[in-house]
Amino acid sequence: MIKYPQELPLPLQSGYKLSTENPKMETQLESGRFRERRKFTFVPTTIRATWNMDEAQMAFFESLFARTLVDGTLWFEAKLKTPAGFKDYICKIKGMYDGPELVQVSRYEISATLLLRDRPLIDPGWENFPDFWFNKNIIDMAINREWPEA
Repeated sequence: MIKYPQELPLPLQSGYKLSTENPKMETQLESGRFRERRKFTFVPTTIRATWNMDEAQMAFFESLFARTLVDGTLWFEAKLKTPAGFKDYICKIKGMYDGPELVQVSRYEISATLLLRDRPLIDPGWENFPDFWFNKNIIDMAINREWPEA
């Protein structure tokens, strides 16, 4: 798996937006009500992101995109922030990125839509234990705290 280089910056927070396709199908009944059902179990999630890079990073990114990612047709692994956490996701750049746009003397910005292979959800089972999920930081602190000696 191709890894997003650590030397390249992560996306900016400004404009960072996740969108998930609707997995349901609606059928309107004669009564005016709707019947909904699941249409797909695998639905794509996209992230609209912008990167700010210096000249060396931008030159490297453009070559990486063109040659290593075969103009964005190959999947790669990148560290991204989602509500499920800051972790590695397998993604690819959908279509072509926009830019580079010169924003400072030697800084450029590009924007692109990333397509995530898997929907960013928390690990299965956690939704059955909301008390543990929402109090996980307290449990982590209690387990890792240095306790005073008796």
